[in-house]
Amino acid sequence: MSSDSEIDVVGVEEEQNPTTSSRVKKAYSIEKKIEVIEFAKKNSNHAAARRFGVSRSSVIDWRAQEGKLRELPGGGRSLRFMESDEQLANWVRERRKEKVRVTRRMIQQQAIKMFPLDDEMKFKASIGWLSKFMERHKFSVRVPTTVCQKVPADYANVLVNFVLYISQLRDKNKYSHIYAADETSVWLDASAGKCVTNRGEKQVAVLTTGHDKLRVTVMLTGREDGYKCLPFVLVPRKRPDLAIVEKFKGKISICWAGKTWMDNDLVVQYLQNVLGQSLFGKRLLVWDSFRCHISDATKTALKKLNIDTAVVPAGCTKFIQAPDLCWNSPFKAKIQQQYEDWMMHENRETTSKGNPRPPPIQTYMQWIVEAWNVVTKENIINSFKYCGLTNKTNGAEDDEIHCFKINGPVSEGRAQLRQARLDNELAKIFEEIDLEEDVENGNESDNSIEM
Repeated sequence: MSSDSEIDVVGVEEEQNPTTSSRVKKAYSIEKKIEVIEFAKKNSNHAAARRFGVSRSSVIDWRAQEGKLRELPGGGRSLRFMESDEQLANWVRERRKEKVRVTRRMIQQQAIKMFPLDDEMKFKASIGWLSKFMERHKFSVRVPTTVCQKVPADYANVLVNFVLYISQLRDKNKYSHIYAADETSVWLDASAGKCVTNRGEKQVAVLTTGHDKLRVTVMLTGREDGYKCLPFVLVPRKRPDLAIVEKFKGKISICWAGKTWMDNDLVVQYLQNVLGQSLFGKRLLVWDSFRCHISDATKTALKKLNIDTAVVPAGCTKFIQAPDLCWNSPFKAKIQQQYEDWMMHENRETTSKGNPRPPPIQTYMQWIVEAWNVVTKENIINSFKYCGLTNKTNGAEDDEIHCFKINGPVSEGRAQLRQARLDNELAKIFEEIDLEEDVENGNESDNSIEM
């Protein structure tokens, strides 16, 4: 009979005959005993007995049997190269801190270099050892979510200067509204990604419409007060469909461009159709450094519309561009969901040869409308705060900037931003003092001339 069964039987006997004095036996797993042993080593036998509710004599007995306990199944085996094992784990953490890609093969090669050679037992860095190493140190293989050419810390100065530049523009111009905009692609066949299937299958086939490369480009624009402008959609057709234009009037701005990438003319058309003229003073538009955003034709159109621009520095959109941080993810997730529902429930059209057709234009236009509706007003407002676009210019709300938070990708930027604001304030004070001294000196010289 197992020890667990013995405990249950004793407990029943005590309930049936409470006057009978009997001692309840407890069964401890090997892992538990080793945990008690480790605690006793760091503290004392008495402390371990109190901590785990066991007798002091049991702790002493377990410590005497430690070698045998570790050899039993479930007890584990002490690491042969414990110091080198920890050094290797730190090597992995340091590489990832620098955003360097680390693979399982790289860990094996580094382990062979770092672990000492032993004639009795040659270390081979096998697949089994690698799996246990990753389990010990809680490492896992992940799909990269973003790529960068520099370590995020290298962007700190650039990001700080951008936030200060936005603050200076706002103090100087007192904008009536601030806008953020970004282009994003909507694929008409959103079948890419992971799929649930039987474990161990070598091939995972997925049914698609056969139009994996067809896409439209959507320009999303939001305002600091949460207002969402009409999505500006480029469709790969030149002939307008009047029925579709009428159906989506007031919901999206369709551009029958015959292509799905922006150029100077299309950017100008976007500015005129979506932002247009304003009777309420100057406005600020924040977008990325795409070449058509900074062309002469675009600058001329912006000047006519009385719109200033702030260009997010190259490589920094993933840190401080509102659409990238807050809008695109829920927008594309809704597109993906609607595509899956369409593939599962709709009666899809086929060609004369039986091949599936892509979603009709009115279908994916409706997807865009519903996906944009998913992005809430609060999301838009908060996204401007996360990117330092509408925070108080005195630095009181700098802690809301996403990339500068304690666990953010560029956490060191917070201190640099605070110091930069302090330096700017001191510079203003010294400038005012110099101006006052110049005025006083000028007055004295005039008086002396009159005398």
